[in-house]
Amino acid sequence: MHLDMIRDEVETTYDKVKSLAGWSVDKNVVLTITSYYVTAAKEFNAVDFSRAMAALKERAGWFSPLRGHLLPMMAAFLTQSDDSVDEEADRLLVKQRVLKQAGFRNTIHSYLAALLMNDDASQYQEEADQAKRLYDAMKKQHYFLTSDDDYAYAMLLGKQGENPEEHAKAMRAYYDALRKEGFRAGNELQWLSQVMTYIDITFQPQLVKRAWKIYGMLRDDTKAKPVHYPMIGFLTVFKVGDGEIQEIIRLTRQLEQSKRFKWNREMALSVAAGHAMHQMTERADQVSVSLAASVEMILRAQQAVMAATVAAVAASSAASSSN
Repeated sequence: MHLDMIRDEVETTYDKVKSLAGWSVDKNVVLTITSYYVTAAKEFNAVDFSRAMAALKERAGWFSPLRGHLLPMMAAFLTQSDDSVDEEADRLLVKQRVLKQAGFRNTIHSYLAALLMNDDASQYQEEADQAKRLYDAMKKQHYFLTSDDDYAYAMLLGKQGENPEEHAKAMRAYYDALRKEGFRAGNELQWLSQVMTYIDITFQPQLVKRAWKIYGMLRDDTKAKPVHYPMIGFLTVFKVGDGEIQEIIRLTRQLEQSKRFKWNREMALSVAAGHAMHQMTERADQVSVSLAASVEMILRAQQAVMAATVAAVAASSAASSSN
């Protein structure tokens, strides 16, 4: 798809989402929803979106995390399946209850983790327990940094079935090496270190160098910030080449020209990178994507990046409301 066409699609989708979600909805939320539809190559359907919002409202108690400002974003996730939004809403709540029983707190992040679970009910408990074991091991390595905003990655990475203690140690090794390389310490770096273990938990120093190179390319030509660290991690482990990184930069610049991104230019990079990841699934045999990365892994990574973006939006909004 030509860059102008992608930009037009983003603008059209943004206006539709904004009109339906309401003008009181945070602009970052609208942009994230827009990113979801565009990067998944899924046309925004106002009827399905409205039904999904209604389905979540009907099922969420007054004090449920689902009733917060991220309700429209969660509704967007429910429209990804061919099943009815009512079925998807019921399934989401069942998954989240299993996560609560496994020891995860009742926050928006447990719902985001639930989105990454398999739809086979017979696997719910096993996936929840795997994720909790990995989360607990991560907590031992980084007690103060590890919190509920790591739930989604614990779920995604727990599916690998590795020894949780060894997996968490690999994350810590990447964290220390990445920080030494020049990345800024904090939650975003922890997410990056987690992503670096997505395909193989064996520590690989060359991946640290590659991640720093990708970040440098993006930082020099776009508004790359720590919020983009997880995406940089996926681009690294999928062994995306410099040519594809330049495509992301070109699309980012095109999107930055849109008034929708005037005050949110960092979101332009998120949309561009997400679109590039979707392209990987359509032409994996033509781009320099690691052979170890299956289409399914890339799709799951896309979901995780969206969850991380939601987490970042939630944290940003919470900080704003407390000021």
